[in-house]
Amino acid sequence: MAYQAKTTSLAIRLNTSWALILPAFALTRVRLEQTIVCSYLIHEKQSIGLSRFVEFISIGHYKATKLVMEDASLAKHLSHIDLGVLATAATESQKKFTPGSSVTNDKFERSWTKLDLRSMAKRRDSLVNDSSSVLKQPLEREYITIYKESSSVVHADCSSLSVSFLDLFKTPSGQPVLMAVPSWALIVCATTSHYDILQCYEILKWLGISAEENYQDLMGQWLKARDKYVTT
Repeated sequence: MAYQAKTTSLAIRLNTSWALILPAFALTRVRLEQTIVCSYLIHEKQSIGLSRFVEFISIGHYKATKLVMEDASLAKHLSHIDLGVLATAATESQKKFTPGSSVTNDKFERSWTKLDLRSMAKRRDSLVNDSSSVLKQPLEREYITIYKESSSVVHADCSSLSVSFLDLFKTPSGQPVLMAVPSWALIVCATTSHYDILQCYEILKWLGISAEENYQDLMGQWLKARDKYVTT
């Protein structure tokens, strides 16, 4: 998950540096989801969170492969894959969710958790608040702001074409050019940095590496920068 976080943040910064602000904002939604899931898994009981997350890997792999093989034009390229082997592995994992499962039942979990993303963020926040952790910044608030707002861009709904996101600006030569509202670049950079700081600290702590002083220092700097450049 750390690798995915690092490379997604890099993609966001590359997009922003080339003024591809709305694609960067769309990826910020992905980056937030990574942060919420990772943080939840770290703070939740292992039997409820991480164990189920890992067990579902083989189930998800089987279901995705089976779906693709239903298309004959695609299945011919997957002749090297033994679907029976994948089904057996998925069934063994399913037994951890529902004892007594068999391949013939073919009733696999839809997901590793019953929680939707907002509920997961809410649960994570409650776990953090009930602990001695310094991580008091709520992720549910990020969901109802950044996640919901960026969904307009991700799903290409009508709001993504409004002046909230796009406007006409003049080039140095005076020609009009359609581009993203520049203030979104500040929001993208600020939120991505926030998620990076939080996730790095939580993963290090989970690995037994103390970085609380570094985290508090970085968050202090982040808050000052946010108040200076983003908060209006």
